[in-house]
Amino acid sequence: MIFPDDPDWQMTALYLLALALMGFVLKLIALFLGVTATHEERPHVFWLLLSPASLRRLRPIVTPGKVLFRFALLGGALVFSYWIYWQLVQAIQIRGILLGYCAAPVLLLLSETLVAFMTVLWMPSGRLLPAIHNRPWRMRSVADFWGNRWNLWFSDWFRQVIFHPLRSRPAFALILSFAVSGLLHEWVINVPLYFVIGRALFGTMMLYFLLQGVGVLVERRFKKHPKFTVAFAWLVVIAPVPLVINEGLLRTLHLWPEPVGILQ
Repeated sequence: MIFPDDPDWQMTALYLLALALMGFVLKLIALFLGVTATHEERPHVFWLLLSPASLRRLRPIVTPGKVLFRFALLGGALVFSYWIYWQLVQAIQIRGILLGYCAAPVLLLLSETLVAFMTVLWMPSGRLLPAIHNRPWRMRSVADFWGNRWNLWFSDWFRQVIFHPLRSRPAFALILSFAVSGLLHEWVINVPLYFVIGRALFGTMMLYFLLQGVGVLVERRFKKHPKFTVAFAWLVVIAPVPLVINEGLLRTLHLWPEPVGILQ
């Protein structure tokens, strides 16, 4: 059998298991702390989204054909991005930290495609799932990237669970949010990696997200210089990407070329 002996498939299975458990816990926390769904919204995707606040971004489906076309287009782009990635890896022997940079577009397309697929499944409800990303390449600052453009489902949860209760202490809420995000990523990526192949990359996810929090605090001093904040955002968000798109995530996404290590 392939699955028990293949570390990449084992990583994928453990990732999904850890993600499901994490989502269940985060959903319980969100429900305990506040916003609830209306009776009209509850039967649809109330259980799927991390925060009930995300339900406010549900929209009616006006043109079903566009929903299907978008899923097909994203699916094709995802397949093409995998092909390009492996061409780069195999043809010019990309290794080390460069793997993380090359895999970033694949990660973006994969998450968009999965949400598009779930939206297709929920078409009978007449509702569009809220977008998970909002043109992240157009970020104007580090805060704009994490608050308005990347993984908005998690952003809704952090606003409800951390930022709203701690609105009188915004700096603390900011660092706490990124620390929690780092901890969650350690749980779903680095813990399974350790169990599957015994490789300990603990702390890489936490370091990446704490750097993002520090980046937000630093850029606040340069609000009057938008060109600087844009350049600074690309530096802070993209430069340390190999910390988060590490061997564990690459194995989970089946993008890991054996046997070279990414952070050796």
